[in-house]
Amino acid sequence: MTQAAQVFGGFPDEHRDFLAAIAEDTTWEAVSARAEQHRRAIHEPMSLLVAELEPEFGPAKVFNLHRSPSLWVEQWAYASVTDTIAFGVSLSLAGLWVEGGWLRSSSDQVARYRKGVDPAFESIVAGLRAEGFELLGERLKRADSELLAYRSLVAGRSLGTGAWLATRQPVERVRAEWRRLRPLVGWLAEHVGPRDGRD
Repeated sequence: MTQAAQVFGGFPDEHRDFLAAIAEDTTWEAVSARAEQHRRAIHEPMSLLVAELEPEFGPAKVFNLHRSPSLWVEQWAYASVTDTIAFGVSLSLAGLWVEGGWLRSSSDQVARYRKGVDPAFESIVAGLRAEGFELLGERLKRADSELLAYRSLVAGRSLGTGAWLATRQPVERVRAEWRRLRPLVGWLAEHVGPRDGRD
């Protein structure tokens, strides 16, 4: 059966074995020795999860296991809306994390963002905060308001861990969270857009 024909069935419990082992031994040798376990328990299930969300949110990039230590203890996937504006999901020992927003910036994006911030955007951000989302991103040391200080801006929150990770629940929980994040991501896509020359 090809991956396209497979359906997400949960993250096998052994995903925690991999993540716990790597937390104890952070050498590339330890990581590469467990590459097959990572593929089977983490990378492949994450690929299947975002594939089920693709009809609604578009294709996602699932990061491969390579020599970047930050990617050993977390498995990230991003569905880009335009350039650096995307929906994201990650798996770690802490469980699933979901986010959406403006991941990295250029000076032209920052200029458009600062010009675009309006009451509608402030309302979107306030609503997400009221639902328990954290606001993250690079910030200027000085600005006329809290929101104008951001040079990149992501709203995210943890969905935690538990036996539900080994079921189909992650698909619908991530779908629901990305839908909550859609007004923010949509506003950023419209008002900030891609970096110059990246559209």
